[in-house]
Amino acid sequence: MKTVLLLLLLLIPIYDCHLFRYQWHQRRAPPSSKKYRISPTTGVRIALPTPEQLQWQAQELGVLIHFNIATYINDDGCSGQFVPNISLFNPYLLNTDNWVQTMLDFGAKYAVLVAKHACGFHMAPTDVKFPLSPSGQIIPYNYSIDYSPMKGVDVLGNFVKSCEKKQIRTGFYYTVVSNNWLNVDSGLIQNRTLKPGQINITQETYNSIVLQQLREIWSRYGSLDEIWFDGGYTSTLKDPITTLLAQLQPQAIAFNGYGVSTNPARWIGTEMGVAPDPNWSTGITNDGGDPNSPIFCPAECDTTLQAHDRWFWGVNATLRSLSELIQVYHETVGRNCLLMLDLTPDRTGLIPPVYARLYKQLGDFIRSCYGTSILPTEYLTLDDSKIHIQLFISSPVTVDRSVIQEDQTRGQVIRAYTIDVQLVNSTDNSQWITVAQGTSIGSKKIDIWSEGPQLINAVRLTITKSVDKPVIKSFTVHLCT
Repeated sequence: MKTVLLLLLLLIPIYDCHLFRYQWHQRRAPPSSKKYRISPTTGVRIALPTPEQLQWQAQELGVLIHFNIATYINDDGCSGQFVPNISLFNPYLLNTDNWVQTMLDFGAKYAVLVAKHACGFHMAPTDVKFPLSPSGQIIPYNYSIDYSPMKGVDVLGNFVKSCEKKQIRTGFYYTVVSNNWLNVDSGLIQNRTLKPGQINITQETYNSIVLQQLREIWSRYGSLDEIWFDGGYTSTLKDPITTLLAQLQPQAIAFNGYGVSTNPARWIGTEMGVAPDPNWSTGITNDGGDPNSPIFCPAECDTTLQAHDRWFWGVNATLRSLSELIQVYHETVGRNCLLMLDLTPDRTGLIPPVYARLYKQLGDFIRSCYGTSILPTEYLTLDDSKIHIQLFISSPVTVDRSVIQEDQTRGQVIRAYTIDVQLVNSTDNSQWITVAQGTSIGSKKIDIWSEGPQLINAVRLTITKSVDKPVIKSFTVHLCT
C-alpha cells in the first residue's frame, strides 16, 4: 500500500490533480435526437450516433455470404459476357445450419446474405412480373430460384431461421446497380447488343423491378440488422428507396446508405481488410473518415477468406494464411472498423471443411488473445477522466498490447492519447515509458506495443486531446502469443 501511495503522490503533482477516485464504469447519457451537438467545452460540433449504429459497431465481427449462381461458374461474378444457365444452381446438400456453425466458430454476431448479385439471379421467390421491350409481353422474373433445380426452397427464409436459433442478426445484399440478365450496369439499361440470355426492358421497368423486389425481401423476413447497397443507387431511385427503407426497415444499418438511411455505414475504400489509422466514426467518404464531420457514419471493412480478392467459392482457390487474417483483425476491428469476412459455401451448399477450419482458427485466436484481460490490483481515474491507471504492484505482469474502447453515446470526442508503462526493472519507479500513442479510438483501438512484451508495475492511458470530456468504456491490457 505504501508503494501505491508513493506512485499516486508522484503522479498528482505532475498532472496537477487534486482529486482522484476509483471508477470502473461510466454513466452513459441518453442519446440526443439531434444529428450533432455543440461541445460545451470547445464549441465544436460533435456528430451523434443513433442507438442502432452503436449496437451495430459493438458486434465487431460479421460475415458476408457470397452464394449465388456465380458459385457455379469459373468467374468471380458475371463479367457481362454471358448469362449463366439457371440450371447450374443446384446446391443439393444445402444446409444453412451448417453455415451458422461456422459463423459461431468464427465469432460472427451478424450475417448478410447475397440475395441478388450482379448476374441478376434472384435467390428469393419473387412475384414480380414485367413487360419486355418493345413487344410489351408480360413475363415473370424467371431468372430466380423458383425456376432453378431448387424450386420451392426459400434460401433466405432458411438462412434467417438458422441465424435466429443462435442469436445471429441478419441482413441482405441486393445490388441495385448491376443486373447482367437485364443488361444493367451502374443502374442503367445499356445501349448495346444483347448477349446470349439477356433480355430487353426499359429503364422505367428496371426501376420498378428493383423497388418491388426490395419490398419483397424487406417485408418477408422480419427485422434486418443490415442492408447492403453495393455500389450505391441511382439518383432516380434514391427517394423511393429512402421512403421504402423508412417504411419497412427503419432500424437497419445501411451500408453505402448515407442519403437514404438514418443509420448509415460507410465503406473503408478497400477490400483487403485494412483500415487507415486513424479511422474515425464520422465522415462519409470511403476512407478513414473525418473527425470534424457532423455526420456519424462508422466504417465496415469487408474482405475475403480466399486470396486474390475472390468472393464466391472457386475451384482450387487459395486461402489466405491464418497469420494474414490475424493481421486483418488487428487492422480492422483494432482500428475502429467492423470486420465483415466473406463466407463462401461451395457448390454443394455447405462450407468446405478446410474453410471452416480456418474460420475457427481465426476465432480461436481472437478469443484466446482478447477474450479475457489481465486484471489490475487497482484501477484509478484522474484529472476528470483524462488519465486512467492500472496498478499491478502486488504482482507485476507481462503484457504486450492494450485495448481501448471509447463510450461514443455522446459522440466520438477523443482526438489523441498516449499509453505509458512503469517497468519493474527500472531504477526509478516513478519513470514512465511510452509504448503506444494514437488519435482515433472510437469503438475499439488495439495497440500492439512495438517494444514487445514488457514486465510492468503499472500502465497509464492519458487522453492528451479531446473536444469534450472523454468517457472511456474499457481499457485493458493483454499478453498474446
